[in-house]
Amino acid sequence: MNSKLFEELQIGSMKLKNRTFMAPMSLGYESQDGTINETLEEYWVARAAGGVGCIILDALSVDPRVPYLGNTLSFRGEESIVAYKKFTDRIHQYGTKVIPQITHPGPESVSSFFGVTPVASSSYINSMGQVTRELMLEEIPNIIAQYASAAYCAKQAGFDGIELHCAHAYMLLGSFLSPMRNKRTDRYGGSLDNRSRLLFEVIEAIKEKCGKEFPIVLRISGSERNEQGNTLEDIKYLVPRLIESGIDAFEVSGGTQYEKCNKIIPCHGEIRGLNVKEAEEIKKISTVPVIVVGKINEPTYAAYLVDSGKVDGVVIGRALLSDEEFVKKAEEGRIDEVAPCAACGIGCIGEQTKRRPASCVINPRLGKEKHLNLIKAEERKKVVVVGGGIAGMATARAMAIKGHQVILMEKENKLGGQLNVACIPPHKQEISKWISYLNNELKRLSIDVKYGAKATKELIDSFNPDIVVTASGAKEIIPNIPGVNKEKAITAQKVLKNEEVILGGNVLIVGGGMVGCEVAEYLIHSKRGPMEITLIEMTAAIGAGMVPNNLAPMMERLYKSRVKIMTNTKLLSVDGQDVEVEYRGSSMQMKGFTHIIYACGSVAENSLYEEIKDSYEKVICIGDAKGPRQALEAVREGWEAAMEI
Repeated sequence: MNSKLFEELQIGSMKLKNRTFMAPMSLGYESQDGTINETLEEYWVARAAGGVGCIILDALSVDPRVPYLGNTLSFRGEESIVAYKKFTDRIHQYGTKVIPQITHPGPESVSSFFGVTPVASSSYINSMGQVTRELMLEEIPNIIAQYASAAYCAKQAGFDGIELHCAHAYMLLGSFLSPMRNKRTDRYGGSLDNRSRLLFEVIEAIKEKCGKEFPIVLRISGSERNEQGNTLEDIKYLVPRLIESGIDAFEVSGGTQYEKCNKIIPCHGEIRGLNVKEAEEIKKISTVPVIVVGKINEPTYAAYLVDSGKVDGVVIGRALLSDEEFVKKAEEGRIDEVAPCAACGIGCIGEQTKRRPASCVINPRLGKEKHLNLIKAEERKKVVVVGGGIAGMATARAMAIKGHQVILMEKENKLGGQLNVACIPPHKQEISKWISYLNNELKRLSIDVKYGAKATKELIDSFNPDIVVTASGAKEIIPNIPGVNKEKAITAQKVLKNEEVILGGNVLIVGGGMVGCEVAEYLIHSKRGPMEITLIEMTAAIGAGMVPNNLAPMMERLYKSRVKIMTNTKLLSVDGQDVEVEYRGSSMQMKGFTHIIYACGSVAENSLYEEIKDSYEKVICIGDAKGPRQALEAVREGWEAAMEI
């Protein structure tokens, strides 16, 4: 790709080979001792090898006693500096620069779990619902010294500069800068000049300790997008003074960490480049480089932002999780080979909400870079994969990379399986990126795809395979309840595929999981007349298992559309247009529905596996055929199956 994105960029004394940055992302890989463990090192080294210009490490606390999210990076004496130096040396082997994002977590510290109240500009309720303590004046000089000391340790450890976090009304510097949080009446509160005083004092101390040539990148919210917060004009007022004080580049983010989670980590339905407008305005008055972060997950869009002069560089987050070679492939023009981030949040956010390390649907290697590699097999096998959904497509790709001869059987006339339905509801079109990518990969790897091929043992035998992988998916559940006609029942998939068109009426949706909610949104989007929707769910939770960044905006839209939601409600029977339910322990009649839609989950379709499991050298069952699961597990199982062969 011919783009300025791949030209050098000078930030103070730091010269980057290109204008791409890797965003700091807390993924749950950190060690208790504050150093970079093997998992973190291999994760970052893979991105350096993949061509990124500069890696910005996750939050590094200036005070080891004040962790950010639990296990937090920090410097703890000479031994840790030596350990970090070995890491920076490895990154530099690839011509990549690396800087830590140093911060005092302040109000966002989890120190309260150890009996220490987190400090902030003022006393308020932090993002975790805990009360903070106002930092006393006499404590401030020590914290400024901690910032300077951490920056100096970074310099000794071979880092090329640092990033200061002062965005989102978040952590200590952001807390002081934002009028949303800072209610002080001393010289650190009130006016913007006063609220920014601590930031300027920290910058001055770092420059004095490390030398004026040591680069500082400042992460800042171009606008806090809140009537109580800092505006773009406030930030523009500060920019010239910040440059004069020694800031060498600005990374422009936006919003506050206290607003809706989908605005900080934008997922389905959020616009790409959501901070570009503010970054472009800041660049107009800045004499140092301006880079921007926020859902920049496509190579062509990243190039456009730089080539159009809107910004000097781009900060890429989750797109570097889905493909560590994002930059290298883009520069070489291999756009179709970039494993796309579909902004699903399933692995990178969802797994951490379950207290598990982050992963990625389309890239099972994330966080396992050293151990999960597809190395050419010593003996080439003939592999038949049954099912062209995401599990089957990913498995076929992985098997081909291993060097095996692969035949993929799909009963329909196109690939994608359930993904073709998953991308239909409003705000979910990005899911189709996975289908396009895997289709391109199957063609690139010359995989023999048999369309319209309903798998039978006889047909599989005709290919004389060594290995068979069944990824035959799942089928919808229609509840075995009095009055339900299973032949005529309207299912979620029938609605989403337009096999059953509902333009208005009084609609009941049975099942309030992700699919039921998405059907409700689809009906609202497609209606052509008056429509009332009632959604019933037998458990206490709507959208169970959904990533908060997708669930929160979805619930807001459903409430706005006046969808009636009833939890702890179990369907007991159906009588034409009427139903009987058990609502919170009591029987209840609900009458007059024009349509009843069943979104009651699915059950594995594994009869083929049971028939053939002992017929070949090895038969492996994966994905929904093994048991209904998310795409995250399905793709990982396909990759692991290839690792075995």
